[in-house]
Amino acid sequence: MTERKTQTVLNRRAFLATSLAAGASVAALSAGAGRALAATDLSGREMVFASWGGSYQAAQEAAYCNPFMKATGALVIQDGPMSGSKLRTMVEAGSPIWDTVDVTDTFLFANEELFEDLDFNIVDASELDQAYVHPKGIGCIVWSYNIGYNSDVVGDTVPQSWADVFDVEKYPGKRALRDRAYPMLEIALMADGVAPEDLYPLDVDRAFAKLDQIKDHVIWYTSNSVSQQLFVDGEVGVGLILNGRAFDVNKKGAPVHVQWNQNIRSIDYLVIPKGAPNAEVAQHFMNATADAKNQALMANTLAYAPVNPAAFADVEPDVLPWLATAKENQDKGFLIRADYWRENLAALTERWNEWKLT
Repeated sequence: MTERKTQTVLNRRAFLATSLAAGASVAALSAGAGRALAATDLSGREMVFASWGGSYQAAQEAAYCNPFMKATGALVIQDGPMSGSKLRTMVEAGSPIWDTVDVTDTFLFANEELFEDLDFNIVDASELDQAYVHPKGIGCIVWSYNIGYNSDVVGDTVPQSWADVFDVEKYPGKRALRDRAYPMLEIALMADGVAPEDLYPLDVDRAFAKLDQIKDHVIWYTSNSVSQQLFVDGEVGVGLILNGRAFDVNKKGAPVHVQWNQNIRSIDYLVIPKGAPNAEVAQHFMNATADAKNQALMANTLAYAPVNPAAFADVEPDVLPWLATAKENQDKGFLIRADYWRENLAALTERWNEWKLT
């Protein structure tokens, strides 16, 4: 067990196409309860929450963990960063130390066997957009992979497309990209001229051929906190950054911005690893994260869009233009096909790792 801190630390279409029956049962289960605002007394109990670290986990601390602890008396112990391989090892060994974990939609869809079913008698998902409700998880944010740039580095030559990010003559020097098959294969294909509506099924050979062209010009990052620092320090002029990470450093004064063209929307889910020692507390925690006020607080802190539509009433006006689900931004991008990655994540991750070594 990691050190226990006594303080809080820190296409709809795709979903329905793959989980229609399960989604319908989830909606039926969650429709009758009504938002359970009366908190359960969990004094003396605890749970371990694992997420992605940095400003994101700090925002979750403020929006989710602190209100939950205040309302229930439970202790939330922070851990992370989230690692898919670590999570799988824990569950397969029958000894998970994480009780609630923040995972991407692609990871959830491809690894459903790793997670407990949710108890919708505890987790009231009735107010959530049902596209973001899964039998084993509830969405907590909608976010996007964006073209990012440091305006002090690129000047007036603002990147307009992923093709620009891959243009090493137009943008010499290093660029920051995610060390992961998704969304890098989608990005590589768009950089090679494939329209978003024609991406799936992915032309994997074409994507890797395009990635070969810039392999020596990339700083590959595995932590979104690292991506922020690369842009803030000017170590890269262009690359990939999450909208909320750019919002965070931009509001702190860094000349870091995003381009909404060809953005890729994704969803983070909260899940409970199979065999989690404090699964009941985790169910109550997940219920608290679905509350509209808590979701609005999360959005206002880090510009990740809520999955509870009622939360938008409390989202600050200056935050709305940064949200991936704002209509103007949404119309310039698309939702990643988690159903595709359900079937292909393992094989393409293996190929990605082999490619990185060549």
